[in-house]
Amino acid sequence: MSVQCKILNEICRLLYWGEYRKYIRKQSIQKVQSRYLMRLLKRNKATRYGEKYDFARISSYEEFARKVPLTVYEDYEPYLEAMADGEKQVLTKEDVLLFELTSGSSGGKKKIPYTKTLKQEFQRGIKPWLYDLYSGDREIGKGKSYWSITPVTAEKTYTKAGIPLGFEEDAEYFGFFLKILMGKLFAVDSSVKFSEDMQHFYLDTTRQLMQCQELSLISVWNPTFLTILCDFIRDNVGLVVEGLERKEQERIQKAVEANRFDHVFPMLRIISCWADGSAKDYLKDLEIRFPTVHIQPKGLLATECFVSFPLLREEGSRLSVRSHFFEFRRVTDGKILLAHELEPGEYEVIVTTGGGFYRYCIGDIVEVIKVVPDQPPIIRFLRRAGITSDLFGEKLTEEFVRGVCEKLGITEEFCLLAPEGKRYCLYTTAEGIADKVLDDELRESYHYNYCRQLGQLKLAKVVPVCGEPQKVYIQRHAEDGMRVGDIKPAYLTKKTDWGNWFQKRKEESELC
Repeated sequence: MSVQCKILNEICRLLYWGEYRKYIRKQSIQKVQSRYLMRLLKRNKATRYGEKYDFARISSYEEFARKVPLTVYEDYEPYLEAMADGEKQVLTKEDVLLFELTSGSSGGKKKIPYTKTLKQEFQRGIKPWLYDLYSGDREIGKGKSYWSITPVTAEKTYTKAGIPLGFEEDAEYFGFFLKILMGKLFAVDSSVKFSEDMQHFYLDTTRQLMQCQELSLISVWNPTFLTILCDFIRDNVGLVVEGLERKEQERIQKAVEANRFDHVFPMLRIISCWADGSAKDYLKDLEIRFPTVHIQPKGLLATECFVSFPLLREEGSRLSVRSHFFEFRRVTDGKILLAHELEPGEYEVIVTTGGGFYRYCIGDIVEVIKVVPDQPPIIRFLRRAGITSDLFGEKLTEEFVRGVCEKLGITEEFCLLAPEGKRYCLYTTAEGIADKVLDDELRESYHYNYCRQLGQLKLAKVVPVCGEPQKVYIQRHAEDGMRVGDIKPAYLTKKTDWGNWFQKRKEESELC
């Protein structure tokens, strides 16, 4: 046990206490949310957006909902372009610190403005979560942690006005002081982001992990990213353990051969990663490799906002009511409710933030699983709303494709449906699935079947793949400029030409 780790982690934990105390105390959720909204509107009343929608004359939520429309990203594009060119006081009174690129694995990149206030709003969710984590399991505080780091796949870019594009690692969310403090507690330092390519990135990362004798926490986004690191260690164990004492090399090699990565990292207590929606199908592999480690599902975080975070010993995650102003559109009837009005059910999340987005529909569907008086509601991410692939009007959705894969018995194998020319190809490691069987399942969708009847779409095709398709999936998106931590598991993608990326299981397989 490192005395330095214990001391530094305790300092961090105490720094999180104030935000945790504000969050956890009994309070009127309605008052907390109302105060936030009124302060935000007052602060930004003189902006171009605030003047357009008369922020200065809004004194209640009802007036806000009446005057300010629901929005999507495209509504902000003219404002964002003006901000990128250097115009001030467009969406917020504050200057833009940087533009973060959205995850958008099924669509193009979008630039999200980050202000000082928005970063503080993220910290109002991060700090209570970490305080609960380090207080609930004090063993975590005895070691170091690994946080997702994104490799640099291209030169740092800037807008016309010199505003940076993109964070470089998860530590950016902590703020300057905590970032420096926690930097001493990271098992992998930021130097790995400058690796020559993805192979060197994995090698540099895993070597640093092997050198850490006291890893107690792993925080990644995509669970498959962690399994890829484990696979890299397994396939390159000789290289990865270079420089370690012989006894330590033998211990690690023995643990890797047994597929017991909890023995590779014997002090590891918590793995924090996505575990809801499509991501939950990839957890079994982690559970096999880390059978004695607690896997804590992350709350709901979007590039634009911090929605919820988990607490130990609770199912689901708590709405981060001190971060932003929230509205919820009920799936069943479209009625919009506020945080204090929620009842169990499914809702689309709508946020207003200090980054300059107002009544913004983030496209995430959550389930409210528990409502507690004077406490934030407990929610769980279900799925994305409106993610579709639509070449000719077939309107295939992520949720529908996931159901198709489950009907085909693909529960643990890799699978990705992608449009290729005038047909859809299912790239999968599963065996024995006929093209017609796949197509018949897809034709259960009325719009897909109609496009097939019209001849707009050809028979769907199953493309057997081998190797490490999940790794290739992440690599392609990383080379397209996405942060590794933002690349989410998916059953459906709009990207094409996957046949030139994945390794075919049969050389004679016809290219899509």
